[in-house]
Amino acid sequence: MPEYYWYFKLFNSVKDEHEVDLAELELLSLFGKVSRVRNFVEILLNTPFKHFMDEKIRVQDILAHELPYGKYHGFYAKTDEMKDIRCLVKRLAYTREFFVVMEKSDNLNYILEQNFPEGEIDKNVQCFEAKGHLLFRFITNQYFLEKSEYISKVSRNEIEVNRNVDTLFAFLTQNLYRIPATQTMRVGKRLEDYFAIREEPSLYLTHYMHPYKGKFHPKMVRALLNYVYPQQKGKVMDNFAGCGTLLVEATLMGLDSVGVEINPLSVLMSNVKCHSLNLHPSILKKTIEKFIKKLESAIESYKKLSKGTLLLIKPPYEIEKIRDRKENIPQQVKMIFKNSNVIDQILITHELLKKLEFEDEKLRNFLLLGLSGTISDLARRRRGEFIEVYKERLNDLYLRIYLFHKLNEVLKIQLGASETYAADTRDMKFIKNESIDAIVNSPPYSTALDYIRNDYPQLVLLELADVPSLETAMIGNPNLKVYSVSLFDEMKESNPEYARLPSKAKEVIMLLRRCGRKKEALRTYKFFKDMYLALKEMHRVMKKDAKCVIIIGNNHYKVNNEYVEVKNDEVLKEIALNLGFKEDKTIIRELEKTRAGMIRYESILILQKVD
Repeated sequence: MPEYYWYFKLFNSVKDEHEVDLAELELLSLFGKVSRVRNFVEILLNTPFKHFMDEKIRVQDILAHELPYGKYHGFYAKTDEMKDIRCLVKRLAYTREFFVVMEKSDNLNYILEQNFPEGEIDKNVQCFEAKGHLLFRFITNQYFLEKSEYISKVSRNEIEVNRNVDTLFAFLTQNLYRIPATQTMRVGKRLEDYFAIREEPSLYLTHYMHPYKGKFHPKMVRALLNYVYPQQKGKVMDNFAGCGTLLVEATLMGLDSVGVEINPLSVLMSNVKCHSLNLHPSILKKTIEKFIKKLESAIESYKKLSKGTLLLIKPPYEIEKIRDRKENIPQQVKMIFKNSNVIDQILITHELLKKLEFEDEKLRNFLLLGLSGTISDLARRRRGEFIEVYKERLNDLYLRIYLFHKLNEVLKIQLGASETYAADTRDMKFIKNESIDAIVNSPPYSTALDYIRNDYPQLVLLELADVPSLETAMIGNPNLKVYSVSLFDEMKESNPEYARLPSKAKEVIMLLRRCGRKKEALRTYKFFKDMYLALKEMHRVMKKDAKCVIIIGNNHYKVNNEYVEVKNDEVLKEIALNLGFKEDKTIIRELEKTRAGMIRYESILILQKVD
């Protein structure tokens, strides 16, 4: 019977215990049982890995290169069957690379045919032969996806992207003995020096496309999705989609996904991040160039009209409509921009985007999201002429799409389909019963972030939402002004919406109310009331035995010089159990998410639908 010896090497950025837990969980689902390795020497001398220690190969140098900070270096396993290597390469999150040793005669042709259908070993794979054995080294997609962020930072055009992609694919195979520059070095730093930085880039490729606070960690999301849904095909969901991190990762993993999000700007972010991966770079580039040319002409004509100059050619907008829209913009938005002409140019761009025809609606949305990001840039972080800032942003976003296609010449990712809907997660009628294979989400933490304040200029200038209505409808809004005191009338055992909440929820609500924190009591009650409905809908749309992940933090309020903890995790867990879920496991991540509400740690609740 053939035997296969496996070693899974963690990313060198892994240092926290919960990350090792997540790495082990995803391997358990995708691969099978593994054992933790504190030092790679433990497996090197006592397995066939020892055959590859001679001067020609020196596998010990490969294994020792860029080790993690934490207690564990990786995982070991021995199997009597070959596993799905292509799946492991495509999906693993916390494993940077993995190795398998086998006797040369063992199903070699089958392995080569299954994993290298075109007959060649590509740039993310190495193969060594020694003493009748073969050693394969596979570098995961996650490594190249994450490190591509440094390429985005230093590449100004397609030629530089091409050169830097080649450097990335060569880094782990040809630079084992290179001494990197110090992190503080400013002059003369090379791309390889950035690759060697011990950090976890989270804004790679389309994850970067628009500023967003409180986003998921892509690596963590990928690992959790691997655990709750290891299958190769299916439909997964995030019903608190936010900026679409889960949906982007699912798309890159080849899974179909659906998002539900109440904020229209977030819906736009999520859809563009996923859809634009399918846009052909040449078509995208031509569309951008054509639109910028029309926009520059439109802005120039507006300047002439504003000076009273008559135009021979009618401009592609109505000047009175632009002026009327500007007049109705709230003063607090106008005050953000020192130069009022910036608002004129934003409105002209928006009107042009609405009127022009595009061969694919994805192209219009790409340009619209670029405009939203430009508004954010000008409002918060930088000065400059509107048109130049917009052109820079579009060029950066375009190069990220070009970069993905260049990487994919080697990675060969088959993208999943994704769609995010502007809807209320408490009432998802458009999603059929028992149609979702898995859910990963992170509900708002009730006190963590004011998502409306962060996006207010874009929501107003791009006419994406009636902001007061949106604020009132959002779950977990930390803005206390949106909570009506009429909610106090519901806080009675005779009211079924209040009575069905777990006793822990009612106890902390009443404590806050008695101690003078009435608004906080209202906010806490409304959050649990809304989450009951959201969990009920999640249960309805999930298939039987499907799993879901809820990432939630606990709030802390100061009452009489002591902090009262609102145990969101325990309350949501009890609500879920009453609705027909069972607990699979809970993982704790220690952190402080925000000073407001003092969120000190996150709980990762993993639940399974049982009835």
